[in-house]
Amino acid sequence: MERFLKVGFEIDHLKLIKMKRLFIAAAVLLMGLGAQAQSGQFKIGVNVGLPVGDAADISSFTAGADAAYLWNVAPSFQVGPTVGFQNYFIKSEFKDAGGENFNYIPLAASAQYSIVPEFFIGADLGYGVVTSTGGGGGFYYMPKIGYQQSSWEAYAGYRGLSDEGSVSAINLGVNFKF
Repeated sequence: MERFLKVGFEIDHLKLIKMKRLFIAAAVLLMGLGAQAQSGQFKIGVNVGLPVGDAADISSFTAGADAAYLWNVAPSFQVGPTVGFQNYFIKSEFKDAGGENFNYIPLAASAQYSIVPEFFIGADLGYGVVTSTGGGGGFYYMPKIGYQQSSWEAYAGYRGLSDEGSVSAINLGVNFKF
């Protein structure tokens, strides 16, 4: 039993070290991108959503936060990296049975095309690092459509994480632009 606890502690300790490195790398990336502010736009925002598919059976809603830096690469077209945190809140009957919320960090490339100045379509594609018990990760995707102004945007999207199954939700979000 002691050996099992020691191995479990070592695995958790390694996960913690990996998470610290991931957060430091994301912070350095975002700070470096901020130095290029004249050629693009920094965005930070929040979102809420309703789980769909199998996720809807165990989760009541999802909420998260995102940050991105998008460069103008052509008229009306922007691309860049995005990072965030997404949490799926489990239903009370599963929480009472000892279950935990499911959460992950999406690390992705983002693209956005303005159809007209106020409306856009876009997509995020990348990898989602699972931070809740069990670890792992999978393919992360989020197609979206939205309304924008010079200092903010609101969007609707379908956010998912796939790896031998799928955890997905229909999301509404708002981003503030700097």
